[in-house]
Amino acid sequence: MHGIFILFRQTLVTAVAFAFAVTAGQVRAENSFSTVVIDPGHGGSDPGGIPGQIVPEKTVALDTALRLQKLLQRAGLRTVITRSTDIFVPLSVRSAIAGAERDAIFVSIHYNASPRSSAHGIETYSENNRGAVLAARIQQEIIDRVSTENRGIRSAEYYVLRKCRLPAVLVECGFLTNPTEAQLALTTAYREQIAEQIAAGIIEQRQFAFPPLAPTHRSGRLVHKNKKHRKIVDLERFGHPPPTIRIVRIAEHQG
Repeated sequence: MHGIFILFRQTLVTAVAFAFAVTAGQVRAENSFSTVVIDPGHGGSDPGGIPGQIVPEKTVALDTALRLQKLLQRAGLRTVITRSTDIFVPLSVRSAIAGAERDAIFVSIHYNASPRSSAHGIETYSENNRGAVLAARIQQEIIDRVSTENRGIRSAEYYVLRKCRLPAVLVECGFLTNPTEAQLALTTAYREQIAEQIAAGIIEQRQFAFPPLAPTHRSGRLVHKNKKHRKIVDLERFGHPPPTIRIVRIAEHQG
């Protein structure tokens, strides 16, 4: 019972801290960024996903990212994309591309995978409080329109997030190992809808200032985003529940 109380207290403290961060992100701003760095996951020799997966993640991630790029350009935003064809781009190069930009945000597009075919839903990752504000907006926009499980906003030190000085998020657009979501991901209508909702979250966030970067406390472990879901790295265990978004604090990413 004492252990449960300590866990509850730690979770509550974290929730309160991030509630303040989200509140800070509600300050109005005139075009808080002008550029979006779009990062389609994987590519080339790296198909993404897990062994035995039928739908290659790299293909649907790229298509979704290209659709997102067109939507943002129509909205007047400048875009930079880390790959526009089926090529392999090292994580360090992706981070360098983002690092060269100013007045920008970073959005990495992925599709999820799990050994459990029943795993389903959409989740959005960030690594710090600035990214969490953007993640909350994107996740809410997607869930408002896409009929699937809301897996919430989550925190992880994925390489492209950890090495990015910009407000950065990684969106998992559904499970390609789930028969229903895999079939949806193969349709242009679904990929277009996902791109539209990510764009809506980005455009809405542009009206608000990002909060100052909060100091962090490193602890815990989490699966690194190499999409093999095997490499373990130290992480900053962040979680903040905006009023309308469910956040999940996890010790190990299974999907």
